[in-house]
Amino acid sequence: MGPMSNVRRIESMENLVQDAVTRGAKLLTGGKRSGQVGFFWEPTILTDVPEDSEIMLVEPFGPLVPIIAFDSLEEVILKANSLPYGLAAYVFTRSEKTTEMLVESLESGGIAVNSAAPVPSDLPYGGFKDSGYGYEGGIEGVEAYLHKKLVSLA
Repeated sequence: MGPMSNVRRIESMENLVQDAVTRGAKLLTGGKRSGQVGFFWEPTILTDVPEDSEIMLVEPFGPLVPIIAFDSLEEVILKANSLPYGLAAYVFTRSEKTTEMLVESLESGGIAVNSAAPVPSDLPYGGFKDSGYGYEGGIEGVEAYLHKKLVSLA
């Protein structure tokens, strides 16, 4: 796992973990900076995360996984779609029916099923709702950086 983008991401991870644990979440693993050089953060798993925890309301952009229990798939979909973000969703299941239902229902720019990588780098990928800045990858990603101009010569 590589470094985070800057020291602000480390500070953000510290704040998100501390907030969740203070509110009652259980820290399963990680939860701290990895070493003192660079912007490395240990992969972190939190369980029993209260819904009012900051981590449940933002995109962490770091190796932090909050886990909460649900009683139904419909409840999962409602919770996921209630957020203003939809950059990526990650689904782990053995059920084709569950996969199909989530792929059709989740409001997300990319969905990874049984994988931590939502899309290969040569395919277009973009966010949904308040997530992302257009598309990256594929020809769509290149086009985002182009400025088209009509020139008419006589």
